[in-house]
Amino acid sequence: MSAVKDVKKTEEVELLTTPEVCRMLRINRYTLYKLLEEGRIHGYKFSNKYMFDRREVMEFLEKHRV
Repeated sequence: MSAVKDVKKTEEVELLTTPEVCRMLRINRYTLYKLLEEGRIHGYKFSNKYMFDRREVMEFLEKHRV
């Protein structure tokens, strides 16, 4: 008998750097860090650098559209 593994399709995540997100949102990095501290935007910290999921940044933009 052979074991069958459940293979789930994984989504590819496009990560953005802090400068890329700042350009997208048209804010400076201090404002971006403040949004991170407040939990209004989410990021991933690798070593001493933050990375952001493009999809989550786009959702943030959509959520705050006036």
